[in-house]
Amino acid sequence: MISLYEATHVAVHGEDILDKALVFATKNLKSILTKCTSQFQKQVKFSLNLPLWKCVPRTLTRHYIDFYSDDHGFNNEKLLRFAKLDFNKLQKCHQRELCEITE
Repeated sequence: MISLYEATHVAVHGEDILDKALVFATKNLKSILTKCTSQFQKQVKFSLNLPLWKCVPRTLTRHYIDFYSDDHGFNNEKLLRFAKLDFNKLQKCHQRELCEITE
């Protein structure tokens, strides 16, 4: 349902079926908020407040790292550790570039 909601945001003017799908997905996501786990609630609320297409992909990385760190069903610690290392390395690179620019 979240994927449908996200997909409807890339509609162009005149795509009535995607407009209807947006209404449908929004209504259903809001209705299941009270029925799902707190972890999934966070994901749904995040998607409803800030669709993916409005975000810079690298800034979403931090959100997903936190999301999967808190998810006790996620058992791929190596992948999570790699994501954290990658994020930190890129952040350090951006910090160096900002230092160079400001000098």
